[in-house]
Amino acid sequence: MSNIFVSWSKAKSREFALEIKYLIESLDPHSNVFMSEENISAGEKVQEKIIKKIEECDLLLLCFTKENKKSPWLLYEAGFACGLNKTVIPLLFDNDPNWHSWIDNPMNVVREININGADFEASFINCFGLRDSSYTRNVLSNFVKNVENIKDKYRQVDIQCEDFVDILLNNESFKVKSPIYRNKTAYFMTGFETFDLWKAVVQSFLYTGKYLWIYGRKNMKLFGGNFKELFEYLEEKSIIDNMAGIDFRCMFLNPEAEEVKFAHKQQDIFLQELDATIKRAKYQIGDNRILQKCFRKYSNRREEIIIRLDNCIIYSKPHFDENGQPQIMTDSKFEVFSATSERGKECIEKYCTVWNGAVDLF
Repeated sequence: MSNIFVSWSKAKSREFALEIKYLIESLDPHSNVFMSEENISAGEKVQEKIIKKIEECDLLLLCFTKENKKSPWLLYEAGFACGLNKTVIPLLFDNDPNWHSWIDNPMNVVREININGADFEASFINCFGLRDSSYTRNVLSNFVKNVENIKDKYRQVDIQCEDFVDILLNNESFKVKSPIYRNKTAYFMTGFETFDLWKAVVQSFLYTGKYLWIYGRKNMKLFGGNFKELFEYLEEKSIIDNMAGIDFRCMFLNPEAEEVKFAHKQQDIFLQELDATIKRAKYQIGDNRILQKCFRKYSNRREEIIIRLDNCIIYSKPHFDENGQPQIMTDSKFEVFSATSERGKECIEKYCTVWNGAVDLF
């Protein structure tokens, strides 16, 4: 009989730990699975019981999520078990390539089991020495479904936006560390129009993205010379039929439009920057007729700023002071939400309306 200790931290990880406990007990009834809180009676000293159970266990399973990977409690239990030469196996419930970055050796050489991996069932069967039967596979398949249901329950943004929000949160130079989540929307209190945001957008789009639509900014950072790889990539795609499915669109404010008066406090400076950026864009695109069709200029009043990155919408609104003067947008608030949400659909409809009313830049 194996003694197995299941380590967890935070609410979502606890639910995953319960699923693991039930899974092992279903597939190997002879195993003795311990999980703190679930197996500690009233009146027992928690820390003493946990230490005793780690000392007695043959195997310690760590239930890792994005939320708890730096948990001191997990670190303590993992380190204590490793110090006793126990077998420790991290169970990865989220796709997080940096899951072990906070743990020093010997944990960095421990082989993990990725619940999201295509080889999860085979890895689990091999790890626990289970018989590879249709019953075992069916139980494991149901376990994965239960895990997905738990993820949906705790998901703070729609799944289409998770990867991009994670990129923002994992960017050390990005100023925003803890957005506010509400109604599947991530509200960032600062960081809009910063170079790091544009860098995250471009990196997310390159090589795997399909949609990149831009509306509402003068696009100076995009054409400042730091994103040559993006335009080289677009040029490569432009020689393929239908740009290999890539849908890139970029709109500039028409320098002759009335909206210029409401776009910036210092109209002269803004107009100079806008003209210079348009010239850089034309130089960058050159005589590529396919890419030229991706650029238009609009003359309508801006009521919102919209960037579509695949199925994510990055959204902000122009801000005005009490005198109706526009505020600087760089480093301001912005939101990230799904393009398939009701708000997302409204943004796409708005973008298409402006795009259809705009004129060719070239």
